[in-house]
Amino acid sequence: MMMMSIVINTSTYILIVGAILVTFIMLFVDRVRLMKKKLFVKSETITGNQKIIDPKLIDANLQDPPGPKPWPIIGSLHILGQYDVPYKAFSVLEKMYNSPVIKLKLGSVQCVIINGLENIKEVLYTKGQDFDSRPNFLRYNKLFAGSKENSLAFCDWSDLQKTRREMLRNHVFPRAFTCKYDQLNVIIASEVENLLVHLDRPLGTMKVAVKPLVLSTCANIFTSYFCSRRFEFGNQSFRNFVDNFDRVFYEVNQGYAADFMPFLMPLHNRNMARVAKWAHDIRYFVVQYIIENRLSDWNREIPELDYVDCLINYLKLTIDPEMKEQTALFALEDVIGGHSAIGNFIMKVFGYLATRRHVQEMAQKEIDAANIPGNTVGLEYRHSMPYTDAIILETVRHISSPIVPHVASKDSSINGYKIEKDTFIFLNNYDLNMSEDLWNAPTEFIPERFIKNGRIFKPKYFLPFGGGRRSCMGYKLVQHICFSILASLLKNFTIVPYDDESYEIPIGYLALPIQTYTFRCEKR
Repeated sequence: MMMMSIVINTSTYILIVGAILVTFIMLFVDRVRLMKKKLFVKSETITGNQKIIDPKLIDANLQDPPGPKPWPIIGSLHILGQYDVPYKAFSVLEKMYNSPVIKLKLGSVQCVIINGLENIKEVLYTKGQDFDSRPNFLRYNKLFAGSKENSLAFCDWSDLQKTRREMLRNHVFPRAFTCKYDQLNVIIASEVENLLVHLDRPLGTMKVAVKPLVLSTCANIFTSYFCSRRFEFGNQSFRNFVDNFDRVFYEVNQGYAADFMPFLMPLHNRNMARVAKWAHDIRYFVVQYIIENRLSDWNREIPELDYVDCLINYLKLTIDPEMKEQTALFALEDVIGGHSAIGNFIMKVFGYLATRRHVQEMAQKEIDAANIPGNTVGLEYRHSMPYTDAIILETVRHISSPIVPHVASKDSSINGYKIEKDTFIFLNNYDLNMSEDLWNAPTEFIPERFIKNGRIFKPKYFLPFGGGRRSCMGYKLVQHICFSILASLLKNFTIVPYDDESYEIPIGYLALPIQTYTFRCEKR
């Protein structure tokens, strides 16, 4: 998921100094607790309410992973802070300790780094039920009304989470040429047509802020498809709604030292207050303009024409497991908020293309050969345009947005190493995406690497959306929406960079700053 370089500023040091005494006391207590634990494991009798230790964990062959000795208070945060993308440190540590599994303490949080395809698959698939929890960051709890369990992405696994995912499945994985698929295709085409109109408006020498247009387009696709509601670009409430989602998305993509050292959270109180205000305004818009009176007017089971209908029926029919109204609203907001991820990603695609005219020309040649009537390119053409599709995959590879970290939900093991319950699991997909052992010229932008015999080919070590029971639910929507927007734009325009803009695309996370680069759309 979402860690940037972690920098500890002067204010942070002031709090650290104030916390040193308490921290060393805690370290002493932890040491005593560890000694007791070792004695406890040796005990022949485990009874009553005491913790039952997995017999595998006292096997002499099951050892702790190697790793750097942590510093007091900050653990090994300073190691990650040496890199522009913290995940670059993972491969360095793997080589340093000659082990694909590395033990790392970040602040007060015990972590492990998992390198290598087979070990990552062990976490995601083979032992997915052992590693299906999520980090318990304080700021995520605050963002979701005091409990991360209200979130679709950041909650631990549960029967309710399984139900929420099943409720979404038919909407996010519409089968080709079904009514749902056709509905999505029509909605995307309509909103993309509107985007093209806005991009084609002459503004003289004035730059067009492309990101707000892309985000609004994606937002309308989501609200139309999931909620049967759409809004005009000029609607100020809608524009604020889209902006607030973008701000929240940028926030959750940031990594803070306070996530691993909670005593630093007071430094973020002002920022958290801003985030709370954005979330409150999003909730107001959802209730007032999307839900409207659909919930209060319900008096019997209704046809489930969209995702909102599914949520309302579930709430009103009191189906097990119980879902509270607040949890349902958060689920809806999480789903709608997916438009921010797609909009930011599309902007990164455009950023790569702005400085690579030859890539655009290859895609335009492919698009022109299809002889598509009208301005938009529908999903039905996707399989005949592998190069355009490959641009999307190559952008995903370059960005290397981390797989959302997992947390061990029970005592287990990975590659023969002991992993204790509540251990934070980092999966090094950055190395899978950028390793010279796996890819030819990995730092180059080469969409052709994903094409084999004229068809899209994805290597088994390409895992951009995770996998298993915690895989990304929205990856099909990402591919569908991005393809149609990209192909339609290149059918009508060429992306031209401005001389005074920087198109250096940040990697290691998905979000772009609210104010980011723009470009000129030159009519073909």
